[in-house]
Amino acid sequence: MDDNKIRDAQELERLLQVLRRTGVYKHKKYELSDADITLLFSVSFGDPTGIKPSEIAKRLKITLPAVTHKMNKLVDDGYLTRRDSKSDHRVTYVLLTDKGSKYLESIEEDYYAKILKLMKRLGERDTDTLVRLLNKINASGKL
Repeated sequence: MDDNKIRDAQELERLLQVLRRTGVYKHKKYELSDADITLLFSVSFGDPTGIKPSEIAKRLKITLPAVTHKMNKLVDDGYLTRRDSKSDHRVTYVLLTDKGSKYLESIEEDYYAKILKLMKRLGERDTDTLVRLLNKINASGKL
C-alpha cells in the first residue's frame, strides 16, 4: 500500500482520537439521557401545534420504533404529550408539556455550550464543512 495513504490514515485516526478526547460531544450527567434530550429538542424545534413521530425519526435519522420507544417513556414521565389529528385519527402529534419545556430551558445553554464554543472557533464556513463531512461519513453507514 502507498506510504502516503498509510500516513494520511494514521493522521486521520490520530485526529479523530484527539477530537474524542476533547469531550466536545460529551455531556455531564443530566436527569435524562442524551437520546431523550435530543428527542425533546426535536419536538421543541417542530411545529408548536405538534410534530409527527415519523418526522422526528426522519429528522434524527433513526427508526420510527426507536422514536416510539423513547417517546412512550417521555410521555409516561410527563415531558411529552400526544394529540390526535382532528382530520385523521390515525395520525398522532407529539408536543412538549410544561415540564418538558421547563426542563429544556433549564439545560439548553449548558447542554450545547461545548458545541457552540467549537462552532465559534471554526467559524460559519468551517462549521458548514464539518457538518457536510460528518453527514457524508454517517451516510456511508458502519465501516
